[in-house]
Amino acid sequence: MEEFEILDFHELQQEQEGIDKTARFLQKKIQNGFKVSIVIKKQHKFGLAPLQQKKNDLFSKQHKPMDIISQSSEQTENNDKQGSSTSSHSSIKMKNKLTIPPTQNETPEQNQDEQRTEKSDDDQISLYSNQINNFEHLLKDNLLSQKIQIGLSFMRDGNSKMALEKMMDAYKEGNEKLKQCQDQQQISVLIIICIQSLCYASQLLMEFGQFSESQKCLDKCLNQFEINDFDLKCKIYIAKAQCNLSNNQYLQCLDNYTKALIQYEQVNWKLEVAKLLIKISFVYALLNDFADAKKICYEGLSILQTKLSNSDPKIYDAYYTLGCIYYLEKEYDFALEYLDQSKEGFIKLYGEKDLTIIKILNLQGVINHLQGNSINAMELYEQIVCLYGDSQNIGLALVLNNLALVYLDRMKFKSAKLSFEKSIAILKGYINEQHPTFQRIEKNKKLVVAATLSYL
Repeated sequence: MEEFEILDFHELQQEQEGIDKTARFLQKKIQNGFKVSIVIKKQHKFGLAPLQQKKNDLFSKQHKPMDIISQSSEQTENNDKQGSSTSSHSSIKMKNKLTIPPTQNETPEQNQDEQRTEKSDDDQISLYSNQINNFEHLLKDNLLSQKIQIGLSFMRDGNSKMALEKMMDAYKEGNEKLKQCQDQQQISVLIIICIQSLCYASQLLMEFGQFSESQKCLDKCLNQFEINDFDLKCKIYIAKAQCNLSNNQYLQCLDNYTKALIQYEQVNWKLEVAKLLIKISFVYALLNDFADAKKICYEGLSILQTKLSNSDPKIYDAYYTLGCIYYLEKEYDFALEYLDQSKEGFIKLYGEKDLTIIKILNLQGVINHLQGNSINAMELYEQIVCLYGDSQNIGLALVLNNLALVYLDRMKFKSAKLSFEKSIAILKGYINEQHPTFQRIEKNKKLVVAATLSYL
């Protein structure tokens, strides 16, 4: 029978094209005297943090190298949308020299970061939270800001196309008004609206697989406006890195993550450093450097454990990342253990029906399927389908593909055919038929006919 491909929540798969791009980019960098990963390795002493009862035996095995695996960025990691509570409208100025004079210190103390209040993922990018009430009201009451809020409601409802349309309209109208605006406060409001709308548009375009257009939105933020607020600039670098990751551009991804990491280390924002180390560790795993990937992830986790309570969701996110690293290394038993810890933690925080656990359940399903435990995999995938309900989320399309493959293993051919058809129907609302993910699922769908004929 033909080979089939299981898709995890982030479309993990072998990509020769990604490998070739990485090789060409690396060769060019080396020719120009660039030393790969030198910043990360010089700045950190990757001591092992005591984490599991396995202790140092996690690192005692010798592992063979494996093919590079690609991953699209997590759709559920919305915490990077949030800006710093120290961010100021006064720290952004137009490239045309319409400068907004600063009103507060640009370099916060360390404890300011540690005491920042976590906001809901549905909040707008928080660029103005500590500003005077007058400015906040101006921003809140602005019609373009309200248009962004409408776009966010479309995003929550799964209507990504309408959300993108609203975000781009807000940017275009805001950009036009900037050309005639003379009032400094109004200029600040319009700049923030433009940056907000571009960041959300970039996120939506990334969901559609339009990575080049997504990068262009983020580049507009950096090129059209001179942003002196380092935290906001770091958030944009992180968004660019996630877009690189989605497009299998691993070295460019590391470059953008490193730009943000250096900024946060300079002001000693340890929590932001820890979160970035965990993100960086996953990219190292994609590049087959599993030893450094685990060390970097453990360092990030160690910082989180000293700064946060053991029940903080960031710690459970770190467990999930460790599960992903061991999955990529094909150490499935270790991967499942970390995924279980991550899932149990999130269930304690949010309950069994919260969508946060979907990515964990799906990767557990993938691993069980790869280990031949198709019944367990089927139960996990069906649990995810129930959690999604009537949603037409693109993540559901990937899960339905995986569920269909399990149905094939169980010789449930009608159920497999139906799941493939539902998956493809959802994908048509997001991507065109030439998209690699669409073509992979179409290829998998052909297995139904082959398997049915073989069984007969």
